[in-house]
Parts: sequence; C-alpha cells; structure tokens
Amino acid sequence: MKKLSYLLVLIVVTFLSVNCSSNIRNLQRGDYYNATMGAIKTLRSNPKSKKSIEVLQQAYPLAKENSMRKIQNALDVDVADKYSIIADEYLVLNAIADAIYTCPKAMELFPHPEQYSKELREILPLAFEESYKQGERLLQLNTLRDAREAYYQFLKAEHYMPDYKDVKEKIQVALYAATLKVVVQKPITPKRYQLSADFFYDNLMAQMSKITANQFVRFYTYGEAKEEGLDNPDQYLVLSFEDFTVGNLRETTNNSEVSRDSVLVGTTTVNGEKQNVYGTVKAKLTVHTREVISEGILSAKIINAYNNKVEESRNFPGRFVWVNEWASYKGDERALTNKQLKMTETKPIMPPPEQDLFIEFTRPILDQAVGFARNYYSSISLP
Repeated sequence: MKKLSYLLVLIVVTFLSVNCSSNIRNLQRGDYYNATMGAIKTLRSNPKSKKSIEVLQQAYPLAKENSMRKIQNALDVDVADKYSIIADEYLVLNAIADAIYTCPKAMELFPHPEQYSKELREILPLAFEESYKQGERLLQLNTLRDAREAYYQFLKAEHYMPDYKDVKEKIQVALYAATLKVVVQKPITPKRYQLSADFFYDNLMAQMSKITANQFVRFYTYGEAKEEGLDNPDQYLVLSFEDFTVGNLRETTNNSEVSRDSVLVGTTTVNGEKQNVYGTVKAKLTVHTREVISEGILSAKIINAYNNKVEESRNFPGRFVWVNEWASYKGDERALTNKQLKMTETKPIMPPPEQDLFIEFTRPILDQAVGFARNYYSSISLP
C-alpha cells in the first residue's frame, strides 16, 4: 500500500513538473497567453508551486500589454481585419480574467483582473460584419480556394455572434462551394461479373467517405450526383478492370515414396522371451492439387472535369488462388504423417462460383485503390 501511495505521489509530482516546465518555455517563447493559462491551471491543483507563481506574475502583465499593443496597432494601421483582431484580443483578456476568478491563488496575486465586457459589446457586431462581408466577397470570386477562405470567415463571424443574420446558412453555402466534388465511375464488366463488380464498387465508396480528414473533398456515385443536380463536378475518378481472368483451372498430381523408421512391425522370441521387432514401413503417396486462379488489374484515373486532363493514374493488380488438395496411398498408412493421413481423408470439391472468385481477387485491389485515394486527396492543394 505504501508503495502504491509513493507511486501516485511520484506521478503527480512528475505531472506538475512537466506542466511547470511547459509554462516556463511558453513564457520564454513569448507565448504569454498559454504561459498565463498554464500557470493558473497548475495553481488550482498546487497553490504552493513557486515556479507557477513566478510564471503567472510575469506572464499575465505581459499578456495584457501584448494584447493592448495589438489592439492599438489595429486601430492605428486600419488593416482589413482590424475589428477581428481587436475582438480576438479582448476575448483573450476576458478568458484570462475568467480563469483567474476560478483560481484562489491567482486571485490572491491579481485580485481584480481587468475585464472588457463593455468593449466587447461594442466591437463584436463590427467584427461580425467585417468577417461576414469578407466571406461574401470571397464567395463571389467563385474559386475553390476563395470559397474555403469564405468558409473560415463565416465561421469566425458565427464565433463572434452566433445565430445572427443567416450566418449558419452562409457557412453551409461556403462549405459546399469550397468542396472538391469527385464523381467515382463504377467499373463496367461482363454481365456475369457485374454483381461482384458492384459489390467491389459499393465497398470502395464506403471506404472513400472515410479516407480523408480533408472536409473539402466529397465523393459521389453517378446516382448521387444526378440526384443532387451536380452537372459540373470538379473531377472524375474513372475505374476500369483492364485485364482479368476468373476461374483458370490448373490440376497437378505428385507421386512420392514415403517411409518411417522404428515402427513396430511384429514380435519375435529370443531365449524364450517375446520381444518387439521394429523396422521401416513404406507407402506410395499420390497428392492431387486443384488450383483455380483468378487475377486482374484495375486502372484508376483522376481526370480534371474542366479540361479532361489526367491528373493522376495508377494500376492495381490483384490475385487469388483457390486450392483444393486430396490424396490417396498404397502401402502401410503408418508411413504417413498426420497431415498426409488427413489429406487421404479429404475429397475433391467444386471451386466457389465465379462471382465469389471475382470478389476475392479484388480484395487486395480495394486496399490499394483506397490507399491511392487517401494519399492523393489528403495532400491535394486546391486550385
């Protein structure tokens, strides 16, 4: 029990030491906000932390000074996003003041942290209008990159004044305009394989929706694009099975002599006593192997819908071999291993249907195609 208590104390001390070190580094880097908030957080659980007290005493005045400097600079220079800068800094100062009020030790050091509620009431509507109008201007430029910036501007406006005007609707409009819309073409195969090709395609589309953290990319089937009225996608992902064979049969027969030494083969009498006789037993083993080979190549091309340029292309091979083995023997079964004996009890069976074989050889292709799309669309830079 004592060991457990000591371990818990050690963990807490280590955690507090790491936090203190992080706060000091933030202070040294000039990140006064995080240094201040980190020190307050530590003082809540450890009010006697000398290092955190020292950090807070230095960082908080510097954080206030830094924010007020930025506010004054924005007013003096008249930058395009000046109201956003001013609002953000007042929000920072108020967040620090709120944190101090929830920490007795911090309140002891700074009994009356400055709050800027009046200033915020005046500036937030201006900051909202500034971001909102900037979002509208960017949307009118009608490019993916500008639409993305518009999306962030509308999010910022919502942060300042939630539920004001139609900002939530504008966020969705900008998100749609900022999204790269990719229609994924279903691979066409002979009719007898189309159900399996559809299964492959459905699995692919299910994976595609999960492959990227980039919220500005969306994949459509042709049906979804038609239903949504998407007449002008940005890209097509064209899939085609360029070459495939299903159900190629190959049968082989292998004959071999097998034997095992030191096997009890009988008994004999020596000097009136019965003794076991050990010898070598042999058998002729015939192994039949039936293989059904299915393989193919899927080509994937990413095509720019505006100029038909191939942006990227890859070929993905897949292969599946279904195997059935059975055996027979002549001779002494004791010459066989357990595995060989089990094979002699196996009967030849029919291979799976071609539809199933098609699905099997496309499994590794699916993984490759998803990886290709993940790499391309996770790192893509919008035009």
